[in-house]
Amino acid sequence: MLTPDQNTIVYLMFLNGILFLGLNFIVYSLVFPGPKGSKRIGYVLIVTVILIVATQQEYQSLLYFSFAPNEAQNILLFGMILPVFLISAVYYRVKKNHLENKSKMNIKTSRGEKNALD
Repeated sequence: MLTPDQNTIVYLMFLNGILFLGLNFIVYSLVFPGPKGSKRIGYVLIVTVILIVATQQEYQSLLYFSFAPNEAQNILLFGMILPVFLISAVYYRVKKNHLENKSKMNIKTSRGEKNALD
């Protein structure tokens, strides 16, 4: 059996996983918006609400471990939320640029083949 402190640590790990996946989904949806009429923005809003609840639960769990409220906020914001959001934004932006460059190369190649055949 786990102690209450160990249970809280496992709960924090679970909430961090949810936070990580949710932030990645939000950034992905911002960088790669769906086609017109897509429901992705609605899903982003739902995920945002879930992440707010998860963040509040993490904050309460950190207060359970006797962190000062200011320290708990800093740990959550500057230790998890902001780094994950920014790293995901950079990753997906680089990925988008790579895909755009690759598609431009394919278009140039296919145009070159057509001109060579004519």
